[in-house]
Amino acid sequence: MHETKTYRFPIGPAHPAMANFGIDIEIEGEKVINAKSDPGYLHRGFEKLMEYRTYLQNTILVGRVCVFEPFSYELAYNIAVDKIAGLDVPERGSYIRVMMSELMRISSHLVWMSKMCRATGLDTVLKLAITYRDYILELFEESTGGRVYPVYIRPGGVRWDLPDRFNEHLEKALKKLEDGLLKIDGLMFKNDIFISRTRNVGILKKNTAIKLGATGPVLKACGFKYDIRKDNPYEVYKELDFDVPVYNGCDSYSRSLVRRNEIEESIKIIRQLVKNMPSGNHINKISPFASLPQGEVYSRIEGARGEIGFHIISTGSDMPYRVKIRSPSFTHFIPVLEDILTGSQIADVPVIYWSLDPCADMDR
Repeated sequence: MHETKTYRFPIGPAHPAMANFGIDIEIEGEKVINAKSDPGYLHRGFEKLMEYRTYLQNTILVGRVCVFEPFSYELAYNIAVDKIAGLDVPERGSYIRVMMSELMRISSHLVWMSKMCRATGLDTVLKLAITYRDYILELFEESTGGRVYPVYIRPGGVRWDLPDRFNEHLEKALKKLEDGLLKIDGLMFKNDIFISRTRNVGILKKNTAIKLGATGPVLKACGFKYDIRKDNPYEVYKELDFDVPVYNGCDSYSRSLVRRNEIEESIKIIRQLVKNMPSGNHINKISPFASLPQGEVYSRIEGARGEIGFHIISTGSDMPYRVKIRSPSFTHFIPVLEDILTGSQIADVPVIYWSLDPCADMDR
């Protein structure tokens, strides 16, 4: 009788398809029969570092939690600080906050496209997606001075008002993105190679997704229509008209389609913001070393990867007593990834991994 052998196969963190994350998988032939996530290779201790910096100094730090969407972390953190401080954000400042966050969502999804296509061998899309992302980075540089880490959203509003001719440059970039999406559709989302590599690969059932705490595109791809911008609106989202893309495939292809269509919805949101942008002040400033009232608050927003939350405890000083970050990648890459890798083929591991859109926020 032939004895079946299993082998332990570590992937990452040096593997080019795994970023700063490792997975220990047990294989039987070409089939993955068990998977164990192995995070911690990029631990940077942000939560503890924030307890030794003032509330304003932390605005520089929070964007580093996830290099692909720093605006989202800036926004979630500053909403929490606004609540503790009792700050009212001027309407114009709130509009600009949302505009930058939606531009960052587009930028993040374009980076995801490049990584996903690297996993499936579609290098042309990798180059196209990074090229179109650069149009967004140019807008960030024009308005904030920084391309990757803007340090722009602050307690009470935003650091600076929008520069002259920004709206003109913004519209040009959006039109280029719309044209680019049509090109990417043919090369990626309607490409038989991409479809065969992603459809029915990495199945995550809706009930399992809810049980494991999935959010964002991972949850929407399971047919669950939940988006914090709609269900618990913050800033000016309740004034905006946009749809929440949802698919029922529960697989890597559905997760891909959600992100692709979220780009279109973000473009729709940004144009509404430009059209209805109010005049007036963009920030209600606080002192750099202001002591905030005692209190405890949790803020949450809909990031590109899912729910981003900040739990902050204030004891009345100029520094937070405790900070806890709820990052989507930590949830998606500890219980969710382990669940959907089990039973998959070893060749599909990179595809499934990137379909969850990892970021270094898991090592915070």
